[in-house]
Amino acid sequence: MLLICIYAVLAGHSEGSDIAFYAELNFEYFKEKTQMKRVPSHDTFSRLLRMVSFEKLSFSLGAWLKEMFPEICERYKDMKILRVDGKAVRAASEKGKGEKPRYLLNAMYEGESIGLKVKEVGEKENEISCLPEYLKLFELNKTIVTIDAMGCNQTVIQAIVDRGGSYVIPVKENQKRLLRTIEEELERLKQKGKYEKLDGVEQINKSHGRIERIKGRLIQDTSFLYEKLGLESIYGSIARIGVIEKKTVQTGTGEISHSRQIVITNLEELDIENLVKIRQGHWNIEMQHWLLDVQLKEDQKTARKEGAMTSGAVLRRFCLMMKKYDEQYSDKPMKRFIMANEHDIHRIEKLLFEKKYEN
Repeated sequence: MLLICIYAVLAGHSEGSDIAFYAELNFEYFKEKTQMKRVPSHDTFSRLLRMVSFEKLSFSLGAWLKEMFPEICERYKDMKILRVDGKAVRAASEKGKGEKPRYLLNAMYEGESIGLKVKEVGEKENEISCLPEYLKLFELNKTIVTIDAMGCNQTVIQAIVDRGGSYVIPVKENQKRLLRTIEEELERLKQKGKYEKLDGVEQINKSHGRIERIKGRLIQDTSFLYEKLGLESIYGSIARIGVIEKKTVQTGTGEISHSRQIVITNLEELDIENLVKIRQGHWNIEMQHWLLDVQLKEDQKTARKEGAMTSGAVLRRFCLMMKKYDEQYSDKPMKRFIMANEHDIHRIEKLLFEKKYEN
């Protein structure tokens, strides 16, 4: 039955009723492959998704992918880049009972799609308190971790550094002392005419109806942090500080917007060009969230009992990963990948069981 669920999700179906109908449409195929005598009901598939351990499902599918497909993640020097972010599954909560949206922590290695390892943020928890435990699921040695501002926290940064990892994380109002101290240093550098002399980079990107002009500056001497804030804190590991300024022009309307981001890292040899590249690349995991919600309708999934929400989430992420490995559709829209699979079940069989490389 779980195999049917995997086939179904690759054809765009991840809820019990849809999986049951997909099995009914392809009954002769599954009868031949599994010797089943009749199609299980949608309640049976729903119970399966509620009862299966999403941790074991994630581990098993991950091990199978590693066995079947070559590693495709990109590296900075010899380090992987792990992007971590939170995502809501809004329809999985009962708003009529006053329940808040349910959240999942997700991660992806640069160059791959969003990974199978997820962690639900508990009702009495928040993303920050869950992050250290979630990071234990990953090998952090020779890994650069990027998180949004929620990761700018002593407990989270310590969890990364203690396990041999590196970080590139933005600083916002959740760390007021750190932000204020950096802002004061930037102002001092500007008043002395030293800011523009810092190592810098400029980029112009044109896409999606807008023009982005990005300027980056790098502070390599972070001793002012230790002098003002002390070493017995997260500030003791900060080796470089980046300032990323962005001006965006909407080509259709001429509307202009400005943004600025301050980024900290413990990588002592990281130059400004690569710091900007690594930080800007965090957008990739947010794009994966968009695919989950727009193409796979994750935010509209109402399965909420027991483990149904997390099991369905693992299966949908497996679908994204399989698209990444599909030589014919990896660079095509998700919708076409799903349509091709739904049209030809033998295509799914070939995708799942035709090994792409030898160890």
